[in-house]
Amino acid sequence: MILDSVERVRQFLEHSQIDAIVKVLPPESTKTSALAAHSLGCTVAEIAKTIGFVDHSSEQLNPVLVVLSGARRVSPIRLGAHLNIPEAKLHKMSAEEVKTYTGYSIGGVPPFPHYPNVHVSVDKSLFSFSDVWAAAGSNNTVMKIKPEVLTKHLKIPVVEVSE
Repeated sequence: MILDSVERVRQFLEHSQIDAIVKVLPPESTKTSALAAHSLGCTVAEIAKTIGFVDHSSEQLNPVLVVLSGARRVSPIRLGAHLNIPEAKLHKMSAEEVKTYTGYSIGGVPPFPHYPNVHVSVDKSLFSFSDVWAAAGSNNTVMKIKPEVLTKHLKIPVVEVSE
């Protein structure tokens, strides 16, 4: 299954002609953002993590992903304000929900590709860096990518929801 998720990302990169460097790291070197940063020779802030929430504001549950700097965390208050829903209606995804809504396991959720019903936003915190390292389909596969690719090429909206 891991190979399938990584292959899904690789095929998307190739098909979309996105310039990214994909690396497979030893599993023990990616258990935390700090370990991954050390293995990659970057700071934790340069790790682009993808955090999932479920919007419970309507009968249909809506998955929401935010890609942000590894040194920041998502503010549910800011995210709720951005989405125009009450903070109390946003719940962080469980491991099972991450897998169900994205098709990826925790630690391996990339900024893309995602199912059409998944709302993805990129936090402004990533734009302090020319390149960031994001998960690429598994918990030990990463890709080096320019944050601008997410917004200009893939049209993912920029938000300011971190603290």
